[in-house]
Amino acid sequence: MATQEVPYHITKVDEHLKVQLMPDLNDSAWNELESLGDSLLTILKKEKNPTVIIDLSKLSYISSSLVAVVIQVWKLVDEQGGKTAILNQNEMVEEVLNISGLKKVWCIVPTEAEAINHLNQVMKQERIDRRRTFSMPILLGIVAVLSAVTCFALYVSDSLNLDPKMALAATVSFSVAGVLLGATALTDRRKYLRLLGVVVLICSLIVGGLGLYKLI
Repeated sequence: MATQEVPYHITKVDEHLKVQLMPDLNDSAWNELESLGDSLLTILKKEKNPTVIIDLSKLSYISSSLVAVVIQVWKLVDEQGGKTAILNQNEMVEEVLNISGLKKVWCIVPTEAEAINHLNQVMKQERIDRRRTFSMPILLGIVAVLSAVTCFALYVSDSLNLDPKMALAATVSFSVAGVLLGATALTDRRKYLRLLGVVVLICSLIVGGLGLYKLI
């Protein structure tokens, strides 16, 4: 999309949103830059985990106002769990970003291919890390619930060879672990894992409550 009033282009490149800023933006009035910012924010709010390439390759320099717009977009993308890559080929623009300290925060690359590759790799690694981070609590939570149920079953069994209080104490301990792990899973972005977290949490509370009741 492009407009004459606010010179920029928004396109899709390899499933990433590409925002190309044109040189005339450096001379635009602040209200025009605000219009650009609002347009981008409206689009980004509709995206889930957006990946954005901000293309500065057409700029020979960048004004402080335009830097502020880029920062605004970057912050929104970050808040939505997305990632941003900056495409720049001009030394003067890079110097401004370096002086501003943004070069240390942003991924700045000279080609579109590198920007695409960076976003692909970062999002792939993030998905892997997210699975490791949030799937493990669910798995351990299920194990904790099953262990608590087993210990309580041993308590009520006639063939129990253990001290009943030890079985109940183990029931309560495993249930507490299940509660903590289930609560951790509730922070996951994936709905089905949150539902599993609720199931683990409720089952842990029920079994743990029974064990505690019998123990006291």
